[in-house]
Amino acid sequence: MAANLFAPSAYTAALLLYLQKNRFLLPLNNVLEMGIGSGVLLASALQLGARQATGVDIENAAVEATRALLIQEGLVSRAQLGQGDLWSAAVVQGQTFDFIISNLPQFACERVPVDGHLPSWSAGGTDGRDLMNPFLSGLHRYLSKNGRAVITHNVFLDFESTQQLIGKNHMTARVAQSVSVPLPSNKLNCMNPHTLKRYNGHGVKQVGGNWFVDFDVLEITWS
Repeated sequence: MAANLFAPSAYTAALLLYLQKNRFLLPLNNVLEMGIGSGVLLASALQLGARQATGVDIENAAVEATRALLIQEGLVSRAQLGQGDLWSAAVVQGQTFDFIISNLPQFACERVPVDGHLPSWSAGGTDGRDLMNPFLSGLHRYLSKNGRAVITHNVFLDFESTQQLIGKNHMTARVAQSVSVPLPSNKLNCMNPHTLKRYNGHGVKQVGGNWFVDFDVLEITWS
């Protein structure tokens, strides 16, 4: 049941492709995934040669789903998992990571249960930044000086806002790839109507009865 709750999404698939295409360029020594969900990305980093990996999620069900996947793939001995709220998780304290990957809930909707998902699924608050802002604000304390963070970033999070936030800690972001994916009705129905109106035609698109939303994969490094 836990594994179904955290089935990989198109956002996970985009990060997985990034990992595979950049495997020889990435500093995959000590890896952190913030918001592990299904555990697919953490397992993939280990399969691609990471020496060790740490995974954090607010949901215990995600931690257990990831642990089961790592055991299945024979990778659990090189991983440590912890339940916690972003950087407050005990498992990350005292560490720095040379590669951090994250697909945090960032949709512009409130925490409500949708179609059997947990209330935390996808929900990023009114502007989508409820988790993104504290993650980005604390990132500089945990990313090694030659490290890189790679995250999904919905178009309505506003790239310039993210750039300004991380710039306060001498970091910078660039768009590594852009993706457009179908916007299912369950997410469309809970989306902040003001955000939908603002970005309709500019990152959120309707074609007939079909809706699509754009997101980027961002690379974050030290300036």
